[in-house]
Amino acid sequence: MISSAIAPIQLPFAPRPISTELLSSWLLRVAAANLVSLWELLQGFEFRYGRVLTNVTVDYSLGDAAVAALSQFCRVAPEKIRALDLRQRSPHLSPALLLGFRFQNALLVCPRYSLRRVRYAFCPLCIARQRVLHVRWDWSVACLIHCAVHRTPLLDGCPACGEPDPLTFSGLDLSPIRLCRSCGMDLTEGVDHLSEGREKTNLQAIEDAFRAALMGVTPGPALLGEATDRAFRQFVEDMFQVLTRSLNPPSACPSTSAVPVLRRDILQIIAALILNAAPSSGPSARCKRYARGLILWATLLKVIPEYEGITLEQSSRRWPVALRRRFVSALYYRTRKRWPYTPYRAAGDFGNRFKYSDVVSVYDLSAGKRPPSGKFPI
Repeated sequence: MISSAIAPIQLPFAPRPISTELLSSWLLRVAAANLVSLWELLQGFEFRYGRVLTNVTVDYSLGDAAVAALSQFCRVAPEKIRALDLRQRSPHLSPALLLGFRFQNALLVCPRYSLRRVRYAFCPLCIARQRVLHVRWDWSVACLIHCAVHRTPLLDGCPACGEPDPLTFSGLDLSPIRLCRSCGMDLTEGVDHLSEGREKTNLQAIEDAFRAALMGVTPGPALLGEATDRAFRQFVEDMFQVLTRSLNPPSACPSTSAVPVLRRDILQIIAALILNAAPSSGPSARCKRYARGLILWATLLKVIPEYEGITLEQSSRRWPVALRRRFVSALYYRTRKRWPYTPYRAAGDFGNRFKYSDVVSVYDLSAGKRPPSGKFPI
């Protein structure tokens, strides 16, 4: 056990970072190798090197002083530590699109340092085949819900008990422990029934385009014409945040018994909007897509609060042209239809979710067909 008073300048054991993992995942493995909790490890680190680890989450925007100190503490080259920083790894990733800077119901003094780590989902197939159990960096991005390796849905917590932080990290030269640290369930159970390399869906195609855009790669012209990677990212980020807030009202609202809208449904909506704005080959197809686009967007305007809509109008100037045109057309259509009332959801309707049934039917979502809580992908 490493107490802050006897913390060494350099750790006796320090496993090497894995290039695809989160910084907090590596730190959890370092702590396990030294038979201490992550909280104890970082308390000792702070005693020796001062408060250099000041970023809100240890996974994003690591300071130079922290990199240098961790390099000496763990005997790892600075560039290898810097490469684990989400801001360094994906400079175009907005912190708002991370799953969260803390785990729900985490204790102030948590052995796993949960208040300062980013949340994650996980792929059971990856967990089953990793020689060293770790969390991939892209499992922490809210807009990515399929595994980039196996194309299978990621799981948001233990399927049995719902534990949001179920992975157990081993020390040096130990076999991976693939059991939920809360209930003991095998997190790889049922992987034999998961299919790899399944046919890519429209949603996965949008995910792939967004993952590439995070690296500065422009989407192909078949998707949105002459859209830039920056404009594409802006649209996905704006819509994801607005829809998450709009379709999941605060708990103080009357309909607290309603099932929260899943990230999968929100991304399905975003994918439908993007595919609707894709270039069409002929006039007839363009007319049909335009009419369909009015329905898609008008349905969303019914559930987006007015204050969110005003912000969205300003931000839409940075969207791809094709998507901006669809949005403006639907806004004009709703404004004419509802004049002099707001084209968005009125303040008096805040928390009223009955219109969400329209979203479910128009976008063919999975709402109402979900397995019990804790047993479905995110």
